[in-house]
Amino acid sequence: MNADPLTPWTPGVDGPWDRDAARHLLVRAGIGPSRSEIAAAVDRGLAATLEALIHPTPSAHATDMPVEHVLARGSIDALAGWWMARLLSAQDPLGDRLWLLWHGHFATSNDKVNDPRAMHAQSELLRQGARGDFRQLVHSIARDPAMLIWLDGVHNRVGEPNENFARELLELFALGIGNYDENDIRELARCFTGWSVKGRQFEFVAEQHDQGTKAFLGRRGSFDGAKAVAIVLEQPACARHVAGRLLREFVALPVDEAACESLARVLVQAQWRIDETLRVLLSSRLFFSPQARKSRIAAPVELIVRSVRILEAKMAPDRAARAAASMGQALFRPPTVKGWDGGRAWIDTASWIARHNFLAELASADGSSKDSLRCDLAPIAGGEDAAREAVAKNLVAALLGDSEAQSSAEGALQPCTAAAHDATSNARARKDVATLALTSPEFQLT
Repeated sequence: MNADPLTPWTPGVDGPWDRDAARHLLVRAGIGPSRSEIAAAVDRGLAATLEALIHPTPSAHATDMPVEHVLARGSIDALAGWWMARLLSAQDPLGDRLWLLWHGHFATSNDKVNDPRAMHAQSELLRQGARGDFRQLVHSIARDPAMLIWLDGVHNRVGEPNENFARELLELFALGIGNYDENDIRELARCFTGWSVKGRQFEFVAEQHDQGTKAFLGRRGSFDGAKAVAIVLEQPACARHVAGRLLREFVALPVDEAACESLARVLVQAQWRIDETLRVLLSSRLFFSPQARKSRIAAPVELIVRSVRILEAKMAPDRAARAAASMGQALFRPPTVKGWDGGRAWIDTASWIARHNFLAELASADGSSKDSLRCDLAPIAGGEDAAREAVAKNLVAALLGDSEAQSSAEGALQPCTAAAHDATSNARARKDVATLALTSPEFQLT
């Protein structure tokens, strides 16, 4: 009988709790840890580090960043910059990761909604509910004004049911293809008739609601939208669907059926709380397995935040948001109802050029510049006068982290330091080494 893949990983028995293990946890369960945060995690140990991720200490900086002046501009690009500022502050790493996860899962784009305030309200709904009861999150998103506009719920009325939201609720949000049929979609759409928006608030218009009997997912009754959502969430396929989504986000292996079933059981036992479900997943042998490490291609937002924070660089948030958009991940503007495909789809000809150019620009930024991008590599490389043989070693260790990646990269990058004889050439060597490390295939993986 095969062991449960979610069996706890025991430091010192199943593997060392070292910088590689701590980095893996903080990168996967957050957006981008700094070098000092990785070192602190090694000292704290796995249990304390995981507890800090699951239940972070409240921070005024994280929760009180003013947004009203941004919303007053009426610009979705300005709002994307505000979000990027919060991500760069990294006060709640796991919360940030989940915030982005649900933004892609319940994908809604301002290109159709055309209302930054409504988009911000939905974003806050996702942020505040990110680590809580998934069932409540679905109930809330079903009544969200931006979602109702995005999926044409505002046009769903008795006698003229619009099926868009019903279809995506079943296919993308809760069950997955194969767990419903076309009649279920039609009948579910009838349940949501009369759900609309007035101003920027949810409104139920009783005269537009279909009061008749509906038959879907094996049930019959004069269901309204709230009851219909509850019935969807009761389906066994729902827990498996959410478990699969969490596995793809945090482990990224081809989702194993046994692991999916096991995590689905954990989810249900945890009363559908995402944080407590992740407590099990993020401390499991599956999560810390060699196959799970360095197996995800970093999304653009993740890549930017990780690069800036590991280098302790300074970057204007609106510039960071524009860079992410150029790589294919425009916040508040996912390309379709499916969100972003992720994985290898992040790397195509156009997006790779944008990635390369951003990372090269970051590595070459002048530490004394007053531009919106500043980066001083000297402290990471060992100081202004570091011996040339130490430059590559120090930078590669900081940027690539993984011991195997370091050993293979140091030799390849050492020639970049060969010409370093004075302060000017030392600076050039640091930039060359950092550019090659940042644009390496290993750095694109998390």
